[in-house]
Amino acid sequence: MFNFPFSHDTPQQAPEAAIETRHTTPVPLPWETAESPYDEAEKRLADMEANEPKRRLIRDAKALCKLRKISQATMAEEIGVPRRTLEEWLQGRRFPRSPGTTLLRRWVEAHSPGTPASNT
Repeated sequence: MFNFPFSHDTPQQAPEAAIETRHTTPVPLPWETAESPYDEAEKRLADMEANEPKRRLIRDAKALCKLRKISQATMAEEIGVPRRTLEEWLQGRRFPRSPGTTLLRRWVEAHSPGTPASNT
């Protein structure tokens, strides 16, 4: 039926022999990893601690916005970021990265009552 380039008399290796000749290292399955739930919890805690200064800054910005009685749209315009981005920061869905943190910090320092703007 088909013309094969090899003869049909070629001996084939048994599957056991093929397995023995292969060099395999056991790969742990996802549920068999050495990482314990405590490691994951420590990682989450470290992430939360790293974001704590940002949380405080956002909390201060929210309070200042409420104190000045301005809307989020006005606040976003004064800071220089899109309203939706500021909304996500203030609602805790996202945290600002370095440039956003700097803009937010400068806005808080500039509009805080009784705090000189030059104090960094």
